[in-house]
Amino acid sequence: MPGAAPPTVLCLHESATTGAIWSALTESLDSHATVVAPDRPGWGGNEAPEGYARTTIAEQAGFAASALSDRGPVVVCGAGIGAVVALELSFAEPDLVTGIVLIEPPLLSFVPEATDRLSADLGTLRDTVKAGGKGAALDAYLAGRLSALGPGAQRIPKELADRRPEAATALFAELSAVPAWERTDAELAAASTPSLIVLAADSPPFLRKAAAELSKVLGRSELRETEPGLPHVANAGELAALVVEVAESLA
Repeated sequence: MPGAAPPTVLCLHESATTGAIWSALTESLDSHATVVAPDRPGWGGNEAPEGYARTTIAEQAGFAASALSDRGPVVVCGAGIGAVVALELSFAEPDLVTGIVLIEPPLLSFVPEATDRLSADLGTLRDTVKAGGKGAALDAYLAGRLSALGPGAQRIPKELADRRPEAATALFAELSAVPAWERTDAELAAASTPSLIVLAADSPPFLRKAAAELSKVLGRSELRETEPGLPHVANAGELAALVVEVAESLA
């Protein structure tokens, strides 16, 4: 509609980064949308709540909703754990969320063969913390040594990774959030919010299978693929077009 205000896009980052990882997408969207890209709790400039030792996807969705400051309906774009938070927010706040773009959602409950890898990652995590503390575990995560707990994390550019000592606390608070998230297949199938599930040509196998299986179950969803590299960093222009596609489909 001529003269209509641009849509608002809420961007939710993955673990071990900050809202700054959306800067390329923000630039690519430019006049097409108003982007809100907050630091999630414990990352960047958003101090973790007191006693922040564990969080849930529902709690993260509540934090995300509060970042909107009474803005109207939004399209939510999330990466990694942020994608799962976006999906949960669409269930919890259906009048707020009009569309979602889910980048590499790490829902490994759809990937039975990931179970053994998750167990191995937990062992690596214990050994790493014992030898070097939580900071060393954050380094291991960003180096891609936790292939099920942090698939593809090694693709996060160094300049966009959050390596502050406090960031390790946020990482540990989040590690169990996605595996513990519960929405039944029936709930997913009944989803009424339009969604695009986005992979890159080089997304890790676990993430590719998780996305493919989710797309078979999630109502009103489509699976899309960008060129190699993190879609919201290396292929921000492609991703921006997908975000605009979702937004314009709702106009």
